[in-house]
Amino acid sequence: MNDHALGVLEFDKVVTMLVERTSFGPGTERALRTAPTADLRSIEDDLERVSEARGLLDDGEGIPLQGARDARVALERASREGATLTCEELVDVGKFLAAVGAVRGFLTARRERRPKLGELAEGLTPHDDVADAIGRAIDEVALEVRDSASRELARIRRSIEATRSRLDDRLQSILKEGLSGDTVQELAIHIRNGRHVLPVKRASRSKLKGIVHDQSASGATVFIEPMEIVPLNNELTDLAAEEQKEIARILRGLTALVGERVDDLGRSLATLGEIDYVRAAAFLSRDLDSARPSLNREGRLRICGGRHPVLQAMVSGGGGEVIPLDLSLGDGATTLVISGPNAGGKTVTLKTIGLLTLMAQSGLHVPAAPDTELSVFGDVHADIGDEQSIEQSLSTFSSHLRVIDEILEAAGPETLVLIDEMGAGTDPDEGASLAIAILEELTSRGVPTIATTHLGSVKSHVHNHGGMTNGSMAFDPDSLEPSFRFVPGVPGASHALAIAESLGLPPSVVGRARELRDQDAAKVDSLLADLTERERRLAESLDDAVREHERAKLMARDYEERLAGVKDERRKIRTEALAEAREILDRAQSLVEKTVRELKAKEAASRTIKEARERLRERRDAAARALEAVQREAAPPEDGEPPDELEVGMRVRIARVGREGQLLELPDGRGRVRVRIKNATVEVNADDLRQADGEPAVPERRGGKVSYTIDVDESPAVELRLLGMTTDEAESEIERFVSTALVQDISTIRIVHGKGTGALRERTHQVLRGLSSVRSFRLGGWGEGDTGVTIVELK
Repeated sequence: MNDHALGVLEFDKVVTMLVERTSFGPGTERALRTAPTADLRSIEDDLERVSEARGLLDDGEGIPLQGARDARVALERASREGATLTCEELVDVGKFLAAVGAVRGFLTARRERRPKLGELAEGLTPHDDVADAIGRAIDEVALEVRDSASRELARIRRSIEATRSRLDDRLQSILKEGLSGDTVQELAIHIRNGRHVLPVKRASRSKLKGIVHDQSASGATVFIEPMEIVPLNNELTDLAAEEQKEIARILRGLTALVGERVDDLGRSLATLGEIDYVRAAAFLSRDLDSARPSLNREGRLRICGGRHPVLQAMVSGGGGEVIPLDLSLGDGATTLVISGPNAGGKTVTLKTIGLLTLMAQSGLHVPAAPDTELSVFGDVHADIGDEQSIEQSLSTFSSHLRVIDEILEAAGPETLVLIDEMGAGTDPDEGASLAIAILEELTSRGVPTIATTHLGSVKSHVHNHGGMTNGSMAFDPDSLEPSFRFVPGVPGASHALAIAESLGLPPSVVGRARELRDQDAAKVDSLLADLTERERRLAESLDDAVREHERAKLMARDYEERLAGVKDERRKIRTEALAEAREILDRAQSLVEKTVRELKAKEAASRTIKEARERLRERRDAAARALEAVQREAAPPEDGEPPDELEVGMRVRIARVGREGQLLELPDGRGRVRVRIKNATVEVNADDLRQADGEPAVPERRGGKVSYTIDVDESPAVELRLLGMTTDEAESEIERFVSTALVQDISTIRIVHGKGTGALRERTHQVLRGLSSVRSFRLGGWGEGDTGVTIVELK
């Protein structure tokens, strides 16, 4: 991108906002290098990273960069032979490595949802051994080497403390016992040149034998090291020298450790700076209420709710509102000419379009609605503002022509051209003719061009020329103020006289100007004003219609929710009634079983007993199916999509039970199908089938096991009552009940066979042993039915 366009569009202000949101030096330098590119793939990658970082912020999470230090100076010094890092520099390295570890762990843990950031985190190498070594050796608060950095340093410092303590004790003894109050200036111990000394009055210096190390500014006090403590002072000095030697050795070791990894550490530091930049871009996106735009290479622009980023930042901090821009270019026209009143927002509109384009091509979100679409341009050229130069003897008009000449030399279909006030600064007729010729040339080349003008002949030419379209900034004729709203397809009047009147020019001057104005021009401006006002009213009517439509949708939704509530209540009542019916039937079943036993005792016909039991079972099953239908109607829809087309042999999933099987036949007249699951054949509604995962299965081979047909609409049951059945009837019921439980994902069932002679119990256990789907079984314990019940665990 050419520097002139970046300058007149004030892209540097966007960069400044980015810099203000970075955390440390490398991130700041990366932000300062922000620049647009024409590489679409690179732009998309950058936009995706910013989108992922913005997603973290929206989720209440932030990349943990707090405390990161700029360790570039330390790393550069560590790379030099013989260099030794200071404690402060080593702490910078340690803090930087701590941030590397924290950020890598944070982004790696979220890589599934934020893959681009996770990929960026791969460039971070924590080097925990270096960070741990620095942390153990250096106190990051005091910025000094810890006692624990080495055993030798700990020993030396213990000796120093012991020697210093002996020195203090001896000096205190001298002060209290050997010297009178008129000898010393104060009862205190001082240090001069690293030696412990006493403050003695000059007149009494002969009373203390020792070495004079210093005197006060007035000369009234001399600082004397008593001869008897000279050996202790010497010992302390020697220990201090040993301490510094050991500290230097430790620092050299740590420096060497950093120096061995300096290249890798440098790469991690650069990556951390990139992550800091992405984080800053996400903060800017949130603060400006920005969104990721769609991109194309066809020169097509569709800006929805666009706002100038600098203006948006200003109002975000202190209230107010930026009028959003809705503008399109490229659908039938490559040139847009915007007209309208002075101070009506034409120049801001040009700058907004240019800045949004530059931000998007820099991989940044733009302050606009998510459905905004921008084109990737090879270059952006802008002629905006007064660039007259006294030094270069250039007038305003000449400076504009110089920029226009550069534009005409370089512009092509992949260039965005923005020109403000075309034809201004010279004779209106000649200026208009030149402006029309320039617009025709750019349009003939297919150059996406947006320009502003006040010249009526230019507006008229655009209206009658293919590939060009007019637009305007709206003006409120009642308040005589601009509304800053873009109106497509309609040229705008300048309203110079109305604005002059509103600004307080003498009425006589404004009146005379109206008299002098060409009547045809006045009629055209009046027509434009009328068209603009009609467009405004139409837009308001459209807004009202949209609001009414939304209101109607809300009311419809409310009524639907109320209707759903009524239906739920109806289902609840039906469910309760059917449940009550089931309970009644259960009680009736128990009564019948009791009656059967009595009839048997009276030798009633077995066929009569069997028919009575069958009628009761049919009534009970009908009630159970009705209950299941109500429950299925009330349940929320299952996950998954129904198959596009049913084919015999395909694998399907039964939504209500979540089991997969093979479709055996297409729906019958009742909409029912049969599905084989393991050794059971289930019958379900075709509407309950869902697309199974994976490829259609090869038809399963059936072994010697019998396949049982099961109605999946049956209510899940965990207990089978065999009382009153023959052993043959019991065997069939047990096998069917176990298969049903398997399909319905029931792992434990209960079979009630009674105690009696034990024949039903023995046959039950014999059948269970032959079923491969049975994991284990046992007789019931105390409280479970004792030996009259068998508890079965299924695989």
